[in-house]
Amino acid sequence: MNKVSDCYDIIIIGAGASGLLSACLLASSGKKILIIEKNKRVGMKLSATGNGRCNLTNLDMRARNYYCEKEFIESVINRVSPEDVISVFNNLGVYTRDKDGYVYPHTNQASTVINALIKGCEHESIFVLTDTLASDIVVNDDVNGNLPRFVVETSGGSFGSEKLIFACGGAAGAEQGGSGAGYELVKKLGHTVSEIYPGLTGMYAAGRWWKEVSGTRVQGSFSLYVDDKKEGTETGEIQITAKGVSGIPVFQLCRVAAQALAEGKNVWGEIDFVPGMRSEKIADWIDEHGVEGLVPAKWINIISQGDVVKNIKRFGFTITDTYPIEKAQVSAGGVPLSEIDRNSFESEVAPGAYLLGELLDVDGICGGYNLHFAWASAIISSHHLMEQI
Repeated sequence: MNKVSDCYDIIIIGAGASGLLSACLLASSGKKILIIEKNKRVGMKLSATGNGRCNLTNLDMRARNYYCEKEFIESVINRVSPEDVISVFNNLGVYTRDKDGYVYPHTNQASTVINALIKGCEHESIFVLTDTLASDIVVNDDVNGNLPRFVVETSGGSFGSEKLIFACGGAAGAEQGGSGAGYELVKKLGHTVSEIYPGLTGMYAAGRWWKEVSGTRVQGSFSLYVDDKKEGTETGEIQITAKGVSGIPVFQLCRVAAQALAEGKNVWGEIDFVPGMRSEKIADWIDEHGVEGLVPAKWINIISQGDVVKNIKRFGFTITDTYPIEKAQVSAGGVPLSEIDRNSFESEVAPGAYLLGELLDVDGICGGYNLHFAWASAIISSHHLMEQI
C-alpha cells in the first residue's frame, strides 16, 4: 500500500461496489485518489451478494423492478444498460455468463469480481486506507483556493480533497460491514435522509404453530396485503421459519411491509401452496388423493383444520414485523433524489460531492438490480468527474 499524504484530488468514502468501480474508472485521469474504508478489507458486502456468486446485473432491466421514482431509474437504465455493465467488467478481466437473464461472473465466485476491482485500483495515483472510519466532513468556502474544498476527518487523520465521492452503502448487512454511518456523514453536508427500512429480508408472523412447520420449503406464491389491498404476489420457494416466512418471494415484498408497518397499517400475508391449480381442481384432487401430495408433510395437520381447499389456496396470517435492518440485504430509503443532480449524481447541497448507490433512496428487488444501480451510479458520476477534471 502506498504511503498516504494529506491532500488528494478525489476522496472516495467506501470501498464497496460503487466506490471500487469509481476508483477503477478514474484511475486513468492521473488524479490523486484516496479510498477510505471503515472495514478491515475492501468489498466485504460485495462478497456476500448473490449467495457469494455476485449477481452483477440482469438482462431484464426495467424500472418496474425498482422502488423509486420511475422516470429517474429509467434514465439511469437508458444511460447504463446491462450490456454496458458486462462490457466494463469484461475490460476488468471478468468473463460473465447469464442464467435466465441473471448475470454472474463465469467462475460463479464474488471473489473474482472483487479481485478484478482491486487489481483495477492498483495504480500509482490510488491510495487505500482500510480499518479507517470517516467521522466528519468540513466544507471550505475558500474563494482564493488556498484550502481544499472538503476535509474528511477520520480515525487515521484528516485528509483534504477538491472532489468527494460518497459510496458508503446503507445500513443493511451488518455482518458484512453495513452501517448507517454514511447517512450521518451526508447529513453533515446538509442532506436529509428519509426513514430507512429493511429490504430483501424475511418477515415475522403471528401464530404459535410456526414452530411445527419450521424448516419446510413451499413451492408456492406469497401475497402481501396492506389494509385489505393486495400489494403484490411473488412465486417461488417460500422458506418457513419458527417465527414466520422468508425466501425470495417474501424478500421481494419486504420493503412494502416494513414501510406499511412503520405507518401503523395492518399487514398480512397469504400462501398459495399450489398456484398452478384452481380451487375446483384441488377439491377434486383431495377427493381422490388426499392432501399429502399438495403440501409438505408438516403442514397436513394445520391445513386440514377448517376449509382445506381455502387453506391450500389462501392460507392467511398477520405480519407483525420484518427482520431487522442488520439482517437485510439492502436498505430501503436514504437521501432523496431531489437533492442530487440526476444527470451526474452530484450533490445539489454541496457541489463537488457525489452520492452513489445504496446511500440514495433507490432499492430494487432480488436479481442483480441493486448492484446494477451501484455500478451505474459509479459509471455516470465518473464520466461527469472526468469531464470536470
